[in-house]
Amino acid sequence: MWNKNLDHSQKKSHYVAIVGGSVSGSEAAAMLADKGVRVVVLDQNALPYGKLEDGLPKWHHNLRDKQEAEIDKKLDKPLIRFIPNVKVGKDISFKDLVDLGFTAVILANGAWKDRPLPVSGIEKFKDKQLIYQNDLLKWYNHYHEPGYKGKQYDIKDGAVVIGGGLASLDVMKIVMMELVEKALKEKLGKDIVVDQFEMEKKGIDKYLEQFGLKFEDLGIKGATLVYRRQAKHMPLKQPQGGTQEAKEKAQIVSQRILDNYKKKFHFHFIPEATPVDFIEEDGKLKGLILQKYKTLDDGKLVPVEGETFPVYTEQVISSIGSIPEKIEGIPYDGDRIKTEGDEDISRISGFDNVFAIGNAVTGKGNIKTAKEHGSMVTQRLLDEYLQKNTQAFDMELEAYNKEIREKTDNKISKLFKELFDKELPDDATVEHIWEVSKEYQDRVGYKDYKSWVESHKPVRYEEIIADKKKKTMQ
Repeated sequence: MWNKNLDHSQKKSHYVAIVGGSVSGSEAAAMLADKGVRVVVLDQNALPYGKLEDGLPKWHHNLRDKQEAEIDKKLDKPLIRFIPNVKVGKDISFKDLVDLGFTAVILANGAWKDRPLPVSGIEKFKDKQLIYQNDLLKWYNHYHEPGYKGKQYDIKDGAVVIGGGLASLDVMKIVMMELVEKALKEKLGKDIVVDQFEMEKKGIDKYLEQFGLKFEDLGIKGATLVYRRQAKHMPLKQPQGGTQEAKEKAQIVSQRILDNYKKKFHFHFIPEATPVDFIEEDGKLKGLILQKYKTLDDGKLVPVEGETFPVYTEQVISSIGSIPEKIEGIPYDGDRIKTEGDEDISRISGFDNVFAIGNAVTGKGNIKTAKEHGSMVTQRLLDEYLQKNTQAFDMELEAYNKEIREKTDNKISKLFKELFDKELPDDATVEHIWEVSKEYQDRVGYKDYKSWVESHKPVRYEEIIADKKKKTMQ
């Protein structure tokens, strides 16, 4: 909390608002606060962790806890005021935020909106038989919590996942593990303890050995991943260099990763196809019509004329990427925020003191782009080989986060130089910002950062599983 009774010299400082409190937002806030700048961080969620909490699958709990602790350390500073559960564009308009008188406003709010599945009319099944990736991950990460009140999903055997990026493999793992857990409880009783963390680490076959079962014993048909290109073209391994040889090596690794995942988690794969229509009976989704595609030698993707085929399913999961949710009052160029001037600073067109970093600028939600632009959207970093352990994965993601923070530091350093050229806000503006931000905190019962975070962190899956195992042994 800020001390309202600051002396005049302390009041005479710049004020910066940051929208989004995850890796890049917290890094920017801490850097500015350490330089004597007052910062207000607004986050649409109760906790500032972004997709570390709601997009990184829960089996990476060690990494999640470590990264969230870093964010806590950065945001729990005297010159930073955290305002939870405030969504810009809904709870406060973008115009009203800018008009409060901040020296600068920085958007670090990432990409939370799923890219719509491009099949005309299929949106009528949304949250029924059509599930989007962001919704699925948020449900999966939290449905185990006592008193969970979010969206509920029942994963269906034979589900079809549309995707092919890094995140889609996580979706396939989630779908197959949910199906295995359901089948185990039907076969062995609802009181059986199924540990998905252990299943994810071992793979389905090795996990089932402890029950004396094989996958075939469960009667599961399995889910299917549909990708518009061949398996080797999946972006699972980036080429180390721009040569043709590096490209071919990366394609071999991508093919190997997919094959290993299919074997370990028992899902199916349809390459070179994309949905163009759906099958409906009695108002319910019964399948998709897929258009066959062909990948030419030069990498160009072309539809095969007249070749469409059905795939029957009662559940479709779209994993085709995320885009920033548009905020009224901000200019856009397609899915991207329209910016001008120095690319490192990304000033929003038409505004002298509003800036953006990360996926809000790029219009994309993938990690490579997020890394390059200094923002964190943790949809999925894939271990180069399936056999890498969690610790190795965590180290790899930490390296990405470190680079993100370094790039954020560079941006904020440049922005800080601009701040010194701007006029300091007067005392009336300082007091107005203080009062308005306090009002938003009071609305949700916020007292201080530490107690707020401690009271809002959810019960973790690993805690529930450990407790269930303990009870079965008593």
